[in-house]
Amino acid sequence: MSELNSKADQLKRQADLMGLTREAVFTDEQAKEVLQGKITDGYLVKVKIDLDSLNGMVLILVSSIRKHIMELYAVVGTSPTFRRIRTFADHVQISTDLGDIGKSGGYDPAISENIGRAVHRAFTKEKLEELLPLWQKKDPSHISELLENPILMATKGRNIKLQAEVDKLSTAKFRYENPMKGVILPIPKPEDEAAAAQEVSVPGISTEPAKGELSSLERQIAQYRTSFPKELNMKTVISPINGVEFDNLMEGMEILFRVPTETPEGLTNAQILGLIDEEGKISKDPVVGKFLGIAGNKSEYHIFAEGPNRYLLHSIEEHPVKVAIPKPTAMTGGTNKGPAGQNTKKKVGNAQAQDSKSSGTNLFMLMGAFVTIVLFGVLIFVMVIL
Repeated sequence: MSELNSKADQLKRQADLMGLTREAVFTDEQAKEVLQGKITDGYLVKVKIDLDSLNGMVLILVSSIRKHIMELYAVVGTSPTFRRIRTFADHVQISTDLGDIGKSGGYDPAISENIGRAVHRAFTKEKLEELLPLWQKKDPSHISELLENPILMATKGRNIKLQAEVDKLSTAKFRYENPMKGVILPIPKPEDEAAAAQEVSVPGISTEPAKGELSSLERQIAQYRTSFPKELNMKTVISPINGVEFDNLMEGMEILFRVPTETPEGLTNAQILGLIDEEGKISKDPVVGKFLGIAGNKSEYHIFAEGPNRYLLHSIEEHPVKVAIPKPTAMTGGTNKGPAGQNTKKKVGNAQAQDSKSSGTNLFMLMGAFVTIVLFGVLIFVMVIL
């Protein structure tokens, strides 16, 4: 009976996926090829938003065959969970985090809907036709410039920072397995889309990159460099057991770095950080930095932190790692092995020696007095007899 139920569930799943796939393609043949993995029918655009005092994510599911938005989710608010969501993370993890935010009520539905409607209006069919060739090359660099003005206008915000990534995937599998189902509803396309599109100022997009234009990763890195006078290249201190994973790093958290002193640049940086003493010895102590953020794509991750004297500490990893953090300060006690402890031991030892010496002197004096008394008594006894 259970085997029959399992087969029935599989058939139902295949039928559901087929129905969802048909909405993203033109023919049944295309739908079969998508389900067989021969072609991919969509992209998921992941946009992280920092807007004044708010944070959030926008997920845009786009059919690459029909060239239109299938579903759009906007979740913006004050939940601290937003700060640990990374655009380069797996979309299932991002959707799970957004679902958890929805359950806890850590977002603003009204502002989220305004942003979602603005994004709908910005991604017209004409704009999608210009963007899809770029996404085929895994280039999301134009998304931020496309969305900045519409989002600011929709929210009357002042300061905005956007980070974007694009994943190629099956639209049906995303919709079927979406962890946000039943918790966060997709933002519907505005009925006045055509009229509103004329009101929203959207920069023109060229499929040819401008000369000297920064990539998406370079743009992310540049945002961290602007506020610091000097950048120092470092190595991340990795702690596989006690370290903190990328997703759990919070802004302001203290993390550890080392200076790569095997290079001339590293030696210079060690000198700058005061790690070389007068005798030329290099300290092996790690450098503590306050975590700022991570800029990355799927092949490299740039970790940034504020170091001593407001130096920008920058390390690069090829994959997510567990980053070491400072150990809690140990309580000082009777096992102190530092100079102060040695001085204490020395003082105790001297006191014991002095006490021992004093006791020996007193014993000697008592013995002398006893002998004197005995001799004096013997002398008196002899004189009486005589």
